[in-house]
Amino acid sequence: MHVNDGWMPQTPVEGVLHAFTRIGRRLKAKQPGDTIDPSAHLALFVLRCNGALRLSDLASKMEIDASTASRHVRSLEQVGLVRRSADPDDGRAFRVELTEQGTQEWEAASKRRMELLSRAMDGWTDSDIETFEKLMTRFAEGVTSLVDDRADGRAWADKGWAAAMAAQRKPAVAAAHLNSEENVENNQ
Repeated sequence: MHVNDGWMPQTPVEGVLHAFTRIGRRLKAKQPGDTIDPSAHLALFVLRCNGALRLSDLASKMEIDASTASRHVRSLEQVGLVRRSADPDDGRAFRVELTEQGTQEWEAASKRRMELLSRAMDGWTDSDIETFEKLMTRFAEGVTSLVDDRADGRAWADKGWAAAMAAQRKPAVAAAHLNSEENVENNQ
């Protein structure tokens, strides 16, 4: 099913970006059964994968600033999904860890999203799903590698989205122009 939001991608790369934006909006939205803000689920995921972390480490792994991570921790703590404990390496600091309830919330939310994705691929062949997973993993690794390279990441961000898209379009525009000139010559 195609959702008509009034915008049509001009290139395959724009199509990928558009698809990811649509998917991201929907997956970040509160799902039926969610008990917390979807943005806080990332904190639960990071803690589930890494165990107890200092707030600064949690913020770093979430790729957000410490004040935003602190707000997430505070809201999760208020509903009993995380707790603070003394850092054994530094008595002045604390670590954040999942509670049993936090683990259960993460598992339930993860299950709901997996069911959503499974339903979205209903009717796909096993081969299609395997191919999609391989391509998505390859794509995620490529994006992660580029973004993790801070010098390149900053340069890309400094250019801005419009400049990045314009640069991406130039080869396609040049190729289209060349093809149109060749077509004119061939038709004469």
